[in-house]
Amino acid sequence: MEEGSSETNVTQPLLSNKEQDKTPSCKENRHDQEHSNGSSGHHDIHSETYVAYKTRWYILAIFSLLYAFQANAWNAWGPIAGTVQVVLQWSQAEIDLCINWGPVSYVTAGLFFSYILTIKGFRFALIASALFLLSGTAIRCLPVGIENIKWTANIGQVFIGLSAPILQSAPTHLSAIWFPPHQRTTSTAIAGSAGCLGLALSFVLGSNVVPTLPKSITADNITAVQRETYFNSIMNLLYIQCAMIAVIVIVALLYLPDNPPTPPSVSATEKREGFVAGTKALIKSASFWIPALSYSVSTGIYVGWDTQLVLIFDSALGVTQTTVGWIGFYTNIAATIGTLVLGIFVDFLGGHMKLVLLVAMLGLVGNCVWCVLLSMHYIQFSKASLYISCIAIGFFANAPIPLYFEVTVEGMYPIAEGTVNIWMGWLNNAFMLIFVLLPQILPGIGVQWLNWVFLVAVILCLPLLLAYKEKYKRFDLDTRDEINAASDKE
Repeated sequence: MEEGSSETNVTQPLLSNKEQDKTPSCKENRHDQEHSNGSSGHHDIHSETYVAYKTRWYILAIFSLLYAFQANAWNAWGPIAGTVQVVLQWSQAEIDLCINWGPVSYVTAGLFFSYILTIKGFRFALIASALFLLSGTAIRCLPVGIENIKWTANIGQVFIGLSAPILQSAPTHLSAIWFPPHQRTTSTAIAGSAGCLGLALSFVLGSNVVPTLPKSITADNITAVQRETYFNSIMNLLYIQCAMIAVIVIVALLYLPDNPPTPPSVSATEKREGFVAGTKALIKSASFWIPALSYSVSTGIYVGWDTQLVLIFDSALGVTQTTVGWIGFYTNIAATIGTLVLGIFVDFLGGHMKLVLLVAMLGLVGNCVWCVLLSMHYIQFSKASLYISCIAIGFFANAPIPLYFEVTVEGMYPIAEGTVNIWMGWLNNAFMLIFVLLPQILPGIGVQWLNWVFLVAVILCLPLLLAYKEKYKRFDLDTRDEINAASDKE
């Protein structure tokens, strides 16, 4: 049988020992009839082999690279907003529109992609997302000239946005079908951190490929030669992003199995609730709404706030586009590292996600207060303080995201991981969309109020987390199965 086969329930390992990881999950677990009927309530497998294939790291790498490049492509315009306004002569509303197509596309089509993931499977959904992503970046590269790039940019951003639902919300699905219980949170953290890494790349790539305009050059006095030169640098950025995505899409098309031949855990064999039934259960459950709202409000508004940093800090503190670019880069690098550390730490603990989430939220609130006071000149400004506060905000806002996904999936098991997380992603993008649309709905109100909205939002998330009662239904099933298997062997 090929490793990419969709058959999962077998009684003998399909790969040799050399092809299997030397991990505790690569072992035979035997279930008697009483355990099959009484413990899980779902399956009736008497004897089963659970194998963690090395291929899982390849699958995770492909998924993570696609997510990183999607985040990088989506955030192409924010880090170079100052140059775009002068060279392309776009208004701030037009730049915001390009950014807004991400959440608009997610809110419009996200639930459809959840259905596709449930019906067609992981490979089909991921390849479809990859092709949407490649199409979007390719459309932006069309040689339509400086006067017409507005159209290709917006159409391309729509396609890039359509690639987001699976890439943002399927890490837990990937972890559930490919990784053993003691590596699931780590896997989700690696995939989740890829988005932060992609955003970090967008800041450093944008600021280095597209030069910052001197203060003396404005939309009124820029020469035709200068405009063409800077326009070419903007196009070079779009070419680079498209080329990187094309390479990884080709690799994914060549080899991307849907699921492993043998499941990595007992919960991986369990039948999940369908999309409609699962959605109805989510709507009625506080175990979904509490962590989902805490995640969506804090991170959704954070991402919207992060895309406006050039405008916020330029108007309030006179900070340049290049400086904000480096702040964005270091912030997302810190978030990437934090995501990985927290994921590994929680896997080591075997739970206690609520405590970790509370500590992270307290850190987020404290650093938001610092940043707001700094940007409003209530405390003395220094560039070092700005760097530290923004980096800390990015760390505490982004690092816990995989924990939100995992703790909600655990509490809502056996609802499909993709259904749970795409609904969370839908709420996240809805809050982000509302946040970034407000300046267009209320023009002329400036940008400093964005700081206060962000601060109030994260403060409101604290009582939500305090009220949450964490449950580990899926993890308990898997660990109970291992204990029973060990008893059988004795």
